[in-house]
Order: sequence, then structure tokens, then C-alpha cells
Amino acid sequence: MDFYFECYSELSLQRFMVSDKPRTDAFAEAIKEVVKGGERVLDIGTGTGLLAMLAAKAGASSVYALDHSDIAKVAKVVVENNHLEDKVEVIQGHASEFQLSEPVDLIVSEWLGHFAFVESMLDDVIDCRDQNLSPEGSMLPSGVEVLLAPIDSPLLYDDEGPGQWIPPVHGIDFSCLEELEVKQAIAIKTTVAPYDLLAPGQPIISVDLKTATKDHPYQAGEVSFTMQRDGRLDGFAGWFVAQLSPSVKLDTGPDAPTTHWQQSFLAIEPFDVAEGQVITVRYYLSKHPADRRSVELKLSVEEQSYNYTIG
Repeated sequence: MDFYFECYSELSLQRFMVSDKPRTDAFAEAIKEVVKGGERVLDIGTGTGLLAMLAAKAGASSVYALDHSDIAKVAKVVVENNHLEDKVEVIQGHASEFQLSEPVDLIVSEWLGHFAFVESMLDDVIDCRDQNLSPEGSMLPSGVEVLLAPIDSPLLYDDEGPGQWIPPVHGIDFSCLEELEVKQAIAIKTTVAPYDLLAPGQPIISVDLKTATKDHPYQAGEVSFTMQRDGRLDGFAGWFVAQLSPSVKLDTGPDAPTTHWQQSFLAIEPFDVAEGQVITVRYYLSKHPADRRSVELKLSVEEQSYNYTIG
């Protein structure tokens, strides 16, 4: 078992996710909406079994709670402690190799990582979907979008980012390192203030979980932003919105309640922009060539290109 799955067996990490109230409340509300009664449900990456038990309590006839890590042993104890073992069967196994004797009506999975696709759990979910979901079945989440927005953030750029190199330190000039750090293009997981946005977020990646292939998230394209005010464009914020059920969305953007995913800050070489100015950005999201749990995002802005690692 690799380090990724070992991490998810740690109760401190599981507690961190379960206690993320916007995340947990959204999934609970979506499960109540989708499960009408009598469904066969598969929860991929069940962790402590929360989503599986919510499906059982909502009326599912049988729920299979699958996890590759040793947290499955913990989930079994929690299921028994909640007297749901007659409906929820906890199984320890790898999602990409798992196949039930009969298809399920609903697959529930909180596979989402930072920037949606970090951790690459979606690959295993797709394998498991293709082997276990009935043709009429549903996915929860049913879809996900990744959004990008230009920002002007003195806090993130000057106080916490590359701009910190500008002021001398005890008379020593480090300012040449500002540009070098920007070119290193390491995305920072942080919280972006709504008032930092120079323009509303625009979707760059959209995925339908019922039909998506493993390569579907990795797309190239172009997006334009119309500046809503004068400012200094010093980076981009990235986040995702997951459509959990027909009326329930999980929004991880700057205007939404803060989740453990927060947002990505992608610093660029700053330049001034004016209200009404249109900035066009070319992008390409790809898998990281060396770290299978990370992704790369290439952005071309004005005459500059940046290749960010998001992990």
C-alpha cells in the first residue's frame, strides 16, 4: 500500500474532512435528495463510512462501503456502532479492481482533491464506475467544474508570496529572487478574499462524471476576463464547483464558505490593468510527469508563460 492510502488511514485526516461542515452538509443534503428508497449504493473511498451510512439512513436497501486503506477496519466498527451493519457492508479493496455481482443504482464518492483533480482518485472512480454502475444509474457528484479568476492581492503576493523578496533584509538586496520564485510556478493552497478578484471566475474544465474518461479533465483552451476595476494583476485564483445532485452544489470558491480545499493562488509577474480591459489566457491542464498525485497547469498571459505544479 502506497503512502497516499496510508495517509488516509490516519484518523486525524479523516476527522479533518468529516468536520469540514460545508463539505459534509452538502453531501448529506445531496444524498437525501437522490436516494428515494430501495437503491443499491456503492461508496468509493468510504473513509470512516460517513457517506455510506447517510445513504443507508436515507433509505438505500444495500450499501457497499469500499476503501483501499486500513480505515476500512475503522469504518466497520463505526457502522456496527451505529447499528447499520444490516444495510452497510464495509469492504477493503482497490476501487479499480472491484466488481460486484450486480450493478448499483448510485455511486457516491468524495474523490475530490485540491483543484478538483489533485490526488488522481478520479481514475479509480472511473474504473469502478465502468464495472459497477447500471446504465440507468447515477453518480454523486454528477459533475465538476474548475474555475479560474484574475486577482489583485497585495496580501498573497507582497506579504506572503514572491513580493516578500523586494524589501532589503538588514541591508541585503534579495529582489532578484522575486522573478525567480514566480518562474518556479508553485501553486499555493490558501484562502483568496472575494474582494481580490479583478473579474468573476470562468470555468476552464467541465467534467460529467457519468460519461467522463480518465483523460477528460486534461484539456487545453482559452478563456477571457473583462476587468471590473483598475488594479495590479499579480496572479490567478483557482477552485472547483461540484454538482452533487440536481439542486445541491459544493462551491469551494472565494465567495463560498471556506472548505479544507480552500483555493489555489497562482502568482504571475505583476502588471497593471484597467477597468474594462480584456485579458485572454491560454491554459493546459495535464497530469504531472513525475508525481502521479499532482497536476500541472500551464498558463499563457500576455507574453509570459507559466507551468504550475499543483499538489
